[in-house]
Amino acid sequence: RMCWMFGLTLHNVATAPHPIGIECERCIRRVVVTAAALKARPGDRRTLEEAGLVCSRCGSRVFGVTRFLSQAELRAFVRAR
Repeated sequence: RMCWMFGLTLHNVATAPHPIGIECERCIRRVVVTAAALKARPGDRRTLEEAGLVCSRCGSRVFGVTRFLSQAELRAFVRAR
């Protein structure tokens, strides 16, 4: 599994074969998010921070991002909640 704290773009999300995992650094909420939910489109070079991503639980803008390389990694992320 690949982790990024910053720099992942909406283009990266839109062209990835799997959703991404997001973990809030403040309240530790973990969610799996699809490109459609983020309205990510190929060619959109804004980072998730620039796109205004915020935690729906606590409102924090500080988060870690996991880009999954397989369905097994995605399932492991969900189970670790």
